[in-house]
Order: sequence, then C-alpha cells, then structure tokens
Amino acid sequence: MAGEPTAARRVPSARVAFGFALAAAAASWSPLAAPFGLVVGLAAAALSWRALRRGGARRWSAAALGLSVLAVIASALVVVTTAGSVGADLPGQPVLKARTAEELDRTLSQAADRTRAERERARAELERLTGGARDAGGAPAARPDAGAPGARPDAG
Repeated sequence: MAGEPTAARRVPSARVAFGFALAAAAASWSPLAAPFGLVVGLAAAALSWRALRRGGARRWSAAALGLSVLAVIASALVVVTTAGSVGADLPGQPVLKARTAEELDRTLSQAADRTRAERERARAELERLTGGARDAGGAPAARPDAGAPGARPDAG
C-alpha cells in the first residue's frame, strides 16, 4: 500500500494545467468572458509553473505555461480595451433613431384617426349590450344571471 500513488499524483498536473490554459485561451477573446479568461489563465500559469518545477511532463508543462501566458495577455488587452466603452457614448450615428415628441404625437394622432370609426362602433355596441349603464371609465357591470349555474353566456 505504501507504493501506491495518492489520488493527487494519479492525475497529471501538467495536462490539467494545459486544459485550464485552453479554457483561458477560449475565454480571452470575448469582452464578457475575458475577465474569466484572465483568472483561469493566471490559475493555469500557476499550475503549469508548479508542474514544470516538479519535473513531470516537461512538454505539457511548457506548452501550458506558454498558452496560459498568451491567454492572460490577450484577456488583459480585451478587458483594458473594452472597459471604457461600457456606459460611454460611442461616436457616429445611432443605428436606430429615436422619435422626437412631435413625431410621436403625430404618429399617435394618425393611429387614433385611423381607428376612430372602429372604436366608436365598439363603444356603441358596448352601450347597447349594457343598456348604457356604465361606471365612470370602468368596465361594464356583469349581468346578474351571467354567473348563475346553467346560464348561457350568449343568451341575451
């Protein structure tokens, strides 16, 4: 039992460091993922440096260290480049132009004019069905027999 490797020794740390370095490199290009790439890249660099000092798989350790350093640099550049653009006004013309208050009023007035006849017809139908008894601005009162068992909703 004394000659068996421990659980920590069974997993080659150089390959794990290389996996972390790959993850950091994959996250380094996106402005949203670059902070994570920076943290994972630093962790991969520490793991690969430790594996390199231990003397195990030198190729995997060196590759992981190189890739993690590149990922950290790329992530830092992306974070620094995009950090000032959050909440800042960008130069140039906007893609969508907002309407002014006058344009909005004109558009709403035109829509109201187009639908005036239908709204008047619906209001007249509502008054005919409710007998003209409406609360001030509220919904029409329900008929007394509308909720009775066996009452048909379309019976008038």
